[in-house]
Amino acid sequence: MKKSLLALAVLGAFAGAASAQSSVTIYGKIDLGIAKANEAAGTAAAPLSSSLAGAPTTDKVTMQPGARNRVGFRGTEDLGGGLKGVFNLEHSLSADDGASLAGQPMWSQAWLGLSGGFGEVRLGRDYAPIFYPAVAADPFGYDTVGQAGAAHTLAGLGVTRHNNQISYKTPSFAGVTAMVAFAPKEAATGENAFGANLAYAAGPLSVGFGFQNAGNQTALVVTPAVPGGAAAVTAAETSLYVLTAAYDLGFVRPMFLYAKGTADNAAGGEVADHSNIQIGATAPLGGGELKAVYAQLERDNNPVAGLVNTDVKKFGVGYHYPLSKRTKVYADLGTAKETGLERRTAFDVGVQHNF
Repeated sequence: MKKSLLALAVLGAFAGAASAQSSVTIYGKIDLGIAKANEAAGTAAAPLSSSLAGAPTTDKVTMQPGARNRVGFRGTEDLGGGLKGVFNLEHSLSADDGASLAGQPMWSQAWLGLSGGFGEVRLGRDYAPIFYPAVAADPFGYDTVGQAGAAHTLAGLGVTRHNNQISYKTPSFAGVTAMVAFAPKEAATGENAFGANLAYAAGPLSVGFGFQNAGNQTALVVTPAVPGGAAAVTAAETSLYVLTAAYDLGFVRPMFLYAKGTADNAAGGEVADHSNIQIGATAPLGGGELKAVYAQLERDNNPVAGLVNTDVKKFGVGYHYPLSKRTKVYADLGTAKETGLERRTAFDVGVQHNF
């Protein structure tokens, strides 16, 4: 009888330990503000130049998020021997009307994986390796009208997520990490996608490199044949790399990015040759943070296709002030000039809460 009671007690202890070592976290972000852009000439297909990332699509006063609103579930389970099961489900939404984001899947992230001393393996819809060095080089982190955004950091050719992705990330070795990923096309046409990154972060210095071949799983918007005209949309195989660096001086943290990419059509002909050079900085100021970025995207296209060269120059500046560890207020200004189009300028003021 005593042995039975002892066995039950031991089993109960193990069950309690297993339960304590498994967890699911609910997290999210709610961000809303008021934004306004100036009037700008364009076409019916593009009433306003698309060069000003994060700005309203019209010149009306707009309530919009400065960052992508989301709610997510992430979990981990201790499987023993240092091995853990991990997962992440994240849904993006529009907080001003409660709707899911148009054109987006139900889950912007949906992956399952295993992690341990060997690193981490993930399977499902997830961020592409090139996303991490690219977003780290944007002082605004792809948020607000001040952002450089993926249109610049990925030279207008890359994608931030892949469906069907299988990825592996190494543990940190003296500040160095690496990640590789493969995403099968799962279709009769197109190419498989793959990518990799390499990063170093120790002390004040951080540097990164990212590569991506996105296949032609997504449509590429090619530069208009006439400035301000309707852009051509075509499936293209894109190849892109990104180099980044940042150094924290204490009073300011300057950062730099260079991106270069090309896109070929199904026949192997080049339809785009883009490059982006970008400098930015963040600096502590009055209890908050001052952010600024300048980006210059050069889009060279195949002259045989009748496409002309168009450039986009973007400048953004903003001030973000924390009210607590989870809540902040912000005000930003962004202005961009695209070849053949009128300058676009926008501002926003808003509040953001993270949970």
